[in-house]
Amino acid sequence: MRRKILWLLAVVLGSLVLAGCKNVQEPKMDGDAFGKTVVWDPEAYENLEVLTLDENNEVKVYPCQSEENLKETIELLAGMDDITVVQPNYSYENQALGINDASAKEQWALENDGSFSIEEEKNRYPVYDDPFGKPSAPGTWRGYAKKADLVGLLVELEEKQAVAGIDINIAGAWEKYGNGTHDTIVAMIDTGIDTGHEDLAQAIWVNADEIPGNGIDDDGNGYVDDVNGWNFYDNTNQVFTGDGDSHGTHGAGTIRAGVGNGLGIAGIVPGDRVRIMPVKALGGSSGGGNTADLIRAIRYAQDNGAVICNLSLTSTTNDRALYQAMAGSSMLFVAAAGNGDPMTGKGLDIDEVPFYPAAYDLDNLISVANITCDGSLHRSSNYGKTTVDLAAPGTYILSTTPGNSYSYMSGTSMAAPMVTGAAAMVYSYFEGISVADVKEILLSTVTPLEGLADKTVTGGMLNVGAAVSYDIGALSRTGFQNGGSAPESGTAPYIEARTRSGRNGMLLTVRVVDVDGDLDTLCYAEGEYTCEQFTGDIASVPFEVNGQDTATFRIDHAGTYTFYARDKMGNASVYVAKFANMSDGPGALD
Repeated sequence: MRRKILWLLAVVLGSLVLAGCKNVQEPKMDGDAFGKTVVWDPEAYENLEVLTLDENNEVKVYPCQSEENLKETIELLAGMDDITVVQPNYSYENQALGINDASAKEQWALENDGSFSIEEEKNRYPVYDDPFGKPSAPGTWRGYAKKADLVGLLVELEEKQAVAGIDINIAGAWEKYGNGTHDTIVAMIDTGIDTGHEDLAQAIWVNADEIPGNGIDDDGNGYVDDVNGWNFYDNTNQVFTGDGDSHGTHGAGTIRAGVGNGLGIAGIVPGDRVRIMPVKALGGSSGGGNTADLIRAIRYAQDNGAVICNLSLTSTTNDRALYQAMAGSSMLFVAAAGNGDPMTGKGLDIDEVPFYPAAYDLDNLISVANITCDGSLHRSSNYGKTTVDLAAPGTYILSTTPGNSYSYMSGTSMAAPMVTGAAAMVYSYFEGISVADVKEILLSTVTPLEGLADKTVTGGMLNVGAAVSYDIGALSRTGFQNGGSAPESGTAPYIEARTRSGRNGMLLTVRVVDVDGDLDTLCYAEGEYTCEQFTGDIASVPFEVNGQDTATFRIDHAGTYTFYARDKMGNASVYVAKFANMSDGPGALD
């Protein structure tokens, strides 16, 4: 009898054909006349596969070709004396990220199931109170961060209870993205990046036109052996200088650490379409920098192919030269909103108390606040209903740090790379879109959060899965109206001046920044003049600026003086300085 039934099954079953799944609430189960458990409902068999369990707990699966074939198979199997269970071969999905990176489960920002915690006694990784100092070892961190002048770093560390679903929906994004469609370069203007890190080595931009180590500027871009980028802080090709480069290394890992490589963490963008260009403009014990280096870094990044630029840095100075450089760039900038008052540890409304560059009124800029794993705006995060576009995870973010290590950092500096990574993913996924379209997509697909309603432009947090699923047919295609392109004729040099007291009297420091990098003429003259008058027979005195774009003068003569700057395209600017109760005129100091 058993041989006859098996023969019938062979005729009935045939080869495997998968059918579409149906939504089944609960299959019908019976202990039937045969004295066994049988699921009779055909709709429960989503993949048309029947699983049996016999008296010896041996499992077998029988694929069916059709629903009719399925019903016959269930009936035949249910009639076998030694089979105790007949049921569907159910499908199961792993609710964790489908990757093998060793510490991915610590990355609540990518997928938050509500279980994340960073209790001191259970903490496996070091936590940086200050990204330019030494991290606290597991079990010893606690305290307050020292706020660097230009860096959006967390002011106070505090424990939070995670809330499921407060994440950037990376699983949905990875499912659609695959390996993207075209290559994209992202500039990290920051401290340096550990380009040899095990989780970053394959993600770093390579200047294919430069021959490493030959001491020659092979591509003629003005930088010798800039194989992976440039260090404007030290003016060398060494884009990694040691542990002081933890801040930039951490941000780079958030964007592009290897996904599914079995190491450390997972970055936002999988595959090899997106490359990180290290452009070091910050350094020293406090992670500081200056305008001149930032502007040169922006120019370098754009000239070498970067389309998206991460700026995890802040200043309370309204730097018009930096504004001009950003406005005249075709890149999309993603900036940290900043971390508020360093004395109180509380975030500020940058609509009222601007932090730059996040508060600049530029279309080619996205400014980012910091939310915690419970969905609340971190107490140190700046905000602004008209200046801060959205929020992203930025508290207890685990990422790469120098020397093949991994550490937690917190602050808007960590939130910005989340959005930068999302922007790179969107840009490299959709064909035929601009970076203006990328900004529109990201801001149109946020997840609304009640606590952000009056704190950001969008009232929501980053949702990468929704962004990659966006219908680009709905794009406005209006492009950037304010910023995002340089005038065809170039931009006039920017001049500013400040006075200070010195040993030999009053000193005047003049700063001249040329965004286009083609400065041609610098001079000054006694009296008040226009740009046009300097092309005539004015008795002017030439001067030069140093590597920081400044020149210092001693002021010991009352009167009015005009400083003049012109670039090679003929764009010119003047700055008029007036002094009283002095004697003898400005003399350039050595």
